This record gives sequence, C-alpha cells and structure tokens, in this order.
Amino acid sequence: METRSLTVPLKGFGSAATPAHVIVASLSVRQRMARAGMIFAAGLTVAVIALPIPLVHLVLVPGGLLLGLVLGAIRLGQREIFRSAEGTCPFCGTGQRLGLAGRVFRLPREVFCRNCQRALDLGGEEPGPSG
Repeated sequence: METRSLTVPLKGFGSAATPAHVIVASLSVRQRMARAGMIFAAGLTVAVIALPIPLVHLVLVPGGLLLGLVLGAIRLGQREIFRSAEGTCPFCGTGQRLGLAGRVFRLPREVFCRNCQRALDLGGEEPGPSG
C-alpha cells in the first residue's frame, strides 16, 4: 500500500484557513478485492443467518446478498482512501482528527468540528484575487 501526505486548507465560513494534514493510501487491485470480498462475506453471513427464520428470510436473504454485492462493487472501485486526516478548527482552535480514516479520498469534503460542531470545508480552493 503506497501512501502520500498532503497539506490542504481547512476552512470555515468567515474564518481564515488553517492547514490540515492528510495521509492518502493508494490501494492495489488485490487490496481492493480483499476489501470488497469482506463486505460481500458480511452480506452472505446475514443471508445465511436469516435463512432458517420464517417470513424474515423472504426479505433478508435477497436483501443481504444484494447489499453485499452492491457495497462490494462500490469498494472495488475505491482506488484511494484516507488513512488519516488531522487539522485545527479555524473557529475554536481545537486540534483534532477529522474522522475520515477508511473513507474514499475525495476533496473538497465537508467535515464537522468535534468541539464547536461547526461545518468545515477540507481541501476547498483558496479564493483567488478578485478583479
């Protein structure tokens, strides 16, 4: 698994941007297949557990299989994920982890401060000069 480190702005509406440090992991095909297989196995497990339950199995077995397939296909397409994201809230100054570990890497992304609960924009474009 290859990783790279980025420094991106963490902004809030009406406040100056603070730097956030993001570590992104690039997943190989084997790693993506393993992640997709785990999700499919979870859906298959739900289906097997629900199989002997009367009436519930009519919905839960096909639902578990379908959900496992769909979520597995989504995970198969995720080439890059967040390993970690940390920054300081531009409003209250609290240093914190941003809770993005394991999620698909996509910027800009809205996150929330754990202390003041305000919405923050991770990796948004810096405003250019107006003229």
